[in-house]
Amino acid sequence: MGGNASTPSSSNYVLIIGSIGIDQTIFSEDIPKYGEINKGKIVKNPGGKGNNEAIACARAGGETIFIGVVGDDSDQYLKQKLEEDNVSPVLKVKKNVETHCAHIIIGPNGQSKIVVNPGADYYLDINYINENQRYIDNASIVMFQLEIPIETVEYGINISYEKNKIIILRPSPAVALNDNIIKKVTYLIPNESELGVISGMPTKDERQIDEACKNIMDRGAKNLIVPLGSKGCILWNKDGKKEYSSYITDNAIDYTGYVDCFIGVFAAFLSKNYELDEAIKYANLAASISVTIVGTISSYPKLEDIKNKKDKITNW
Repeated sequence: MGGNASTPSSSNYVLIIGSIGIDQTIFSEDIPKYGEINKGKIVKNPGGKGNNEAIACARAGGETIFIGVVGDDSDQYLKQKLEEDNVSPVLKVKKNVETHCAHIIIGPNGQSKIVVNPGADYYLDINYINENQRYIDNASIVMFQLEIPIETVEYGINISYEKNKIIILRPSPAVALNDNIIKKVTYLIPNESELGVISGMPTKDERQIDEACKNIMDRGAKNLIVPLGSKGCILWNKDGKKEYSSYITDNAIDYTGYVDCFIGVFAAFLSKNYELDEAIKYANLAASISVTIVGTISSYPKLEDIKNKKDKITNW
């Protein structure tokens, strides 16, 4: 199944290279402590940060190609789900290997705890990047996360940088990034806890977040965007800091996949030649819609939903 997407005729498509799998989401009245047993509802859906970003991007109108590796237990299901959302899949199937699976427990306030078995994601190696380099060559934006091997991500970033591509990185799960990656990424987009890991600094309040951002900027970052949920988001670049108001209201119920939604929609609007400021606002708005709906990709809005919501915004 590898290499099974046709290269679009335009060069404005977004290429996502990353994780894909199955989310087992457990909705519980409370997140159990050790030794406790709680009742809950279990929902199964496609997941993986790369898959999430791809679907969010495509629903927001971005022409989207996704490169990933799956096990032979879920390959047809995941391929079909991508295609249903107009994502062109380039999936390699590893026989006798489990597909990535995440177990997500969501408590009453919408916050979550997640345990992930990467499975087939670990087989997205440098060789598979080389086999599919034509997709990098013709993309306008290339996106990565860290649920695939870090050496694959760094290799892909180096190729994309040499080809003068716009590079977006969600550094999740968070690790201490080397400065080579930080300097080559066009848009580094961590949440506040990931920002803390990358900077090696606390990020519990606004002052600490600003100090951590300054640390990353001093290490050569071009654009650092930090989605902050109900506190909006911030952008740091050569012009300093810019703050964006939140569109999240009191009816937020599930923050799972919130940042993935933000990033996918951000990439979609960038690929359609929106200015940076507008792309961030639309991403912020789309993510605020997603947190009002239970689930991850099931909560991601389509372009018409985003535009309709935007027409009602008074503080745009």
